[in-house]
Amino acid sequence: MAGRLSSMKPEYGKLTWEEVRDSDKDRVVILPVAATEDHGPHMALDTDTLLATRILDELANRIPDKVFVMPPIPYGFNEHHKDFPGVIWIQPETLISFVTDITESLAHHGFRRVVLFNSHGSNHPVLDLAARKTVIKNEIICVSVSYWNLMSHRINEIRKSATGGVAHACEFEASMYLYLDPENIHLERAFSQNLHDPESKNFNLDLAGGGSRAMHMNWWSAISPDGTMGEPTLADAEIGKQFFEAAVEETIGLIDEVASLPIRQRVDHH
Repeated sequence: MAGRLSSMKPEYGKLTWEEVRDSDKDRVVILPVAATEDHGPHMALDTDTLLATRILDELANRIPDKVFVMPPIPYGFNEHHKDFPGVIWIQPETLISFVTDITESLAHHGFRRVVLFNSHGSNHPVLDLAARKTVIKNEIICVSVSYWNLMSHRINEIRKSATGGVAHACEFEASMYLYLDPENIHLERAFSQNLHDPESKNFNLDLAGGGSRAMHMNWWSAISPDGTMGEPTLADAEIGKQFFEAAVEETIGLIDEVASLPIRQRVDHH
């Protein structure tokens, strides 16, 4: 049995039902949740999905005996982008229900450690709620993470842009996409749109800038005329490789920590 368990594929969708039955239920199951939306005139609608899946594919290659990586959810909570053609949006209540149905299914099959791996900004609060609902209902470990938060210090070590340059369809995303799928990115169409206001005390428009003290999310078309926020003109494939490696390494660190978290034992005070 030990040989069968250690040799199982890390791709959840490639398992048979017998392999799921016999699998180590303390392996961390990772569910990527992304979006299909505008990323400026220079990047494809699949940006969030491609970046997340490539990071997790590489992670699975490096630690195949520790994880099961699920097929991605390519749609997210992004109705504020709908002025741009091509956007597919999911209502937050629908997305919470969809994700928690998946996590309940995993719990039913005995899995005890789940990571909701987010690659689209506005999914973050939705997946936080889905993780909490999963824990309360199923009493398993469920962690929600937006991958750039794992690596913000690494982004700041690597980047060329000033604060505001890493936001959306920016130096960060464009560099990784250029490294991973250069045929489907068109940097000659990119424009610099650093919209960060250094005078603001409450709003920080940078993924690696420490976050905002307050949240204001306007219609995306009211913020950016072409869907870009940041400095995509600074994108570079070599920098993209560094961002990608950092994302994989920091995610492996998270998986190791999730694998060591104790499973809650119910305490009834009634």
